[in-house]
Amino acid sequence: MDKKELLRRYAAGERNFSGIEISADDLYAVDLSGADLSGTRLEQFEISRAILIGVNLWNTYLTDSSLNSVDLSRADLRGTDLRGASLNCANLTEADLREARFGNTTFYRANLTRANLEGVDFRDTSLRQANLTGANLEGANLSRVIFHNTIMPDGSIRNSSS
Repeated sequence: MDKKELLRRYAAGERNFSGIEISADDLYAVDLSGADLSGTRLEQFEISRAILIGVNLWNTYLTDSSLNSVDLSRADLRGTDLRGASLNCANLTEADLREARFGNTTFYRANLTRANLEGVDFRDTSLRQANLTGANLEGANLSRVIFHNTIMPDGSIRNSSS
């Protein structure tokens, strides 16, 4: 399905796009709030500035994608593969990222307030100036994470040691 068809069907009220194959690699600034995109492959996509509030991206592949300034508040990202993705200035407030996979992922100035990050592997991820206020980090792997003026769940500021 190409971008035009996806947006046409969404505008007509369709929300279930689970497992579809999207032929476009550009979803820049689209509004797909509330859509079910679970199980889709969106690798190397340009999704920056998209509005994806409450979207279901469970078990989706977003490797090496650009999600800068995207609104993923209250989104379901459980089990999503975000390795190599860029989520700079992204809004992930109250998003569910349990068991999501990161690595070489950047979250510069991302808002992860009250996000569920239980069991997330943050290894080799940059959380520079990210806001994790109230986030659940239970069982999360924070080894080799880059912290710089990062607001931790308890409100403290964390910086990586040199």
